[in-house]
Amino acid sequence: MKRSTVMVVLAAFLMTCPGFFFPNVVRGADPVIIGVPTSLYTPFGSYGLKAVNLAVEEINAKGGVKVGDVKRPLKVVVADTRGGEPGTPVHDALMAYEKLITGEKPHAIVIGAFRSEVLIAAMDLVAKYKVPHLGTIAQTPGFQAQFKKDPAKYKYLFRVTTDALVDATYIAHTLDMLKKDFGLNKILYIYQDTAWAKAFAGLMQKHCKENGWTETGFEPYAAGATDFSPALSKAKESKSQVIGMVWDVPLGAGNFSKQYVAMNVPALLVGFIPPMGSPLAPKAVGPDVEYGITVEFPVGATLALAKLPKTGEFLDKFKKKYGELPEPPAVNSSAYDSVFVLANAIERAGSLDPDKLTEALEKTDYDGVSGKIKFDQNHVMIFGEKSAEETGVCVVFQWQKGKDGNLKRVPVYPEFLAEGKVQLPPWMKK
Repeated sequence: MKRSTVMVVLAAFLMTCPGFFFPNVVRGADPVIIGVPTSLYTPFGSYGLKAVNLAVEEINAKGGVKVGDVKRPLKVVVADTRGGEPGTPVHDALMAYEKLITGEKPHAIVIGAFRSEVLIAAMDLVAKYKVPHLGTIAQTPGFQAQFKKDPAKYKYLFRVTTDALVDATYIAHTLDMLKKDFGLNKILYIYQDTAWAKAFAGLMQKHCKENGWTETGFEPYAAGATDFSPALSKAKESKSQVIGMVWDVPLGAGNFSKQYVAMNVPALLVGFIPPMGSPLAPKAVGPDVEYGITVEFPVGATLALAKLPKTGEFLDKFKKKYGELPEPPAVNSSAYDSVFVLANAIERAGSLDPDKLTEALEKTDYDGVSGKIKFDQNHVMIFGEKSAEETGVCVVFQWQKGKDGNLKRVPVYPEFLAEGKVQLPPWMKK
């Protein structure tokens, strides 16, 4: 037999028997199923899913995740809960959650509920089926409150992102900076009447009251609202210097942005308004996004930071795969990180047993795009404002014109991530 023929036969043999030379890789090994029940209507859900798929692709390209002595591929299964669509009952979203769990039998869940009300309701469902759950969108501090009631029951649930109080704290400290540097002290709040946004706006309000700000309005709107002109008119009439805005529903946020621009409201926008924080904002909203200040939570969601190279690496890979940056300035990096946190825990546990996997997740110490990922006693990722090597971190940025005349997002807080100073609009300068 010729040598070339022998080599062909040997190669064919090895392809059918990979375990002969690579005992840790099993051909046709059962996949590790990752469930993603979330609201695909929202950019947070749809772009988060893209981030998850990117992470899965990277892990599978290296042979998958090691479970005991066997390398197994990851497989993503998805259920659209529609929980982010205004008017969708929580019950309907829960049905989609349960159908995914019972039908696809995922070994773990990532991303999870978009709306906080759905997350709180789903906690009992997750506990019932004992599925490790790494949530990366819903922001209500109510998660911790519910967890504390029965830690043994809810031990399968983790939050691999911020909550509303973290985001609001970053904005509150940015407001301190505006007060100190520019003397601003009159604020009107507009917020979405949902659990996470109430908590966010409530912390801002409390902080400002304690630090000498004058409140000119505290205006809640239903999640399906599309007309914000009454609150914007009130801001103009009261000569508010700052509008603290908290919103996540795409339609309402888009309409608010357009109305704010059209009505020429002479107040600085500070808070979380996705269309005005998106990298697409100069085209989607227009040049009047200039001077708007937004918190991105956590870092790496859409903005590459010079001082945190991992943010740029993730976003470069995302853009290479999908041809664009993520749209919403929040939680995309959380979704990406969650897959690696899960894979890391599986390998340390050496098992897909939910109790062993939960124990491994509790001991997580992972350097992610969003910073150091560790969990506190309530299974919530720990955040701070001083170092991405110690905790997860967020960033506050402002739209400013560069030397080339183009708008860009300039990190202004916290200090260790800042790449510039806040600029006050000409129409606000004394």
